[in-house]
Amino acid sequence: MLSFIKKHKAAIIAAVLMIAVLTFAFLSGGKPGESKATPDSAAPTHAEVTTCATESTAEQTTALHTVETTVRATQAAAQTTAAETTEAVTEAPTEPVTDKYKTDPVPSGKPKPVEPQEQTTADSKSYCTFSISCATILDNKDKMSPDIADIVPSDGWIMKPEKVEITDGESVFDVLVRLCREKNIHMEYTMTPIYNSAYIEGIANIYEFDCGDLSGWMYKVNDWYPNYGCSRYVIENNDTVEWNYTCDSGRDLGNEY
Repeated sequence: MLSFIKKHKAAIIAAVLMIAVLTFAFLSGGKPGESKATPDSAAPTHAEVTTCATESTAEQTTALHTVETTVRATQAAAQTTAAETTEAVTEAPTEPVTDKYKTDPVPSGKPKPVEPQEQTTADSKSYCTFSISCATILDNKDKMSPDIADIVPSDGWIMKPEKVEITDGESVFDVLVRLCREKNIHMEYTMTPIYNSAYIEGIANIYEFDCGDLSGWMYKVNDWYPNYGCSRYVIENNDTVEWNYTCDSGRDLGNEY
């Protein structure tokens, strides 16, 4: 044993020193050659700094993207609202402006109605062509009431077109009443305050509904069926006035109004 120690004395001393060093290092909490940093002197590593910078940039980018998206959405909504408003204004249906009798506007170029209480006659005379016809009944005998079968003229004329003298300021109604009286033609009417005009119920004993539910009398002046009552139409010189019987609310007379 002593000979072994003597023989390996140097190696044993080196081993003992190494064990002592390792023990000291273990007790001091580090490895040989390392210095332990205290928490107060700790500094972020390069990787940590890079990570923080990257996260900060990402957050800013996300925030900017959110703001930009919100602005674009707001602008798009505003444009859509403006477009819808314009479209609504453009497509909004417009109702025709009617008068106090709910009569549609008179077509351009046609005489405006004159209220009966505002009409005045003059001493001067004019002329118009006047006629009364029920010819449409001849084409609708299947609808004709038996009560008028014997009184409908074979040619449909109750009064053929005739040039008659009128007093300036007379209405279509005034002339009809006067001519029927002069020619002994039956005529019956009623006043309709809602339209401030007379409504012709029958001429020559031929009444409304005598040839169907859509039949009755209509008047025409210069190839136009006025959209207001005959008491409100003042005749002018050389006018052509026609009273026609319809069996289909005017459609059989060419009046699509």
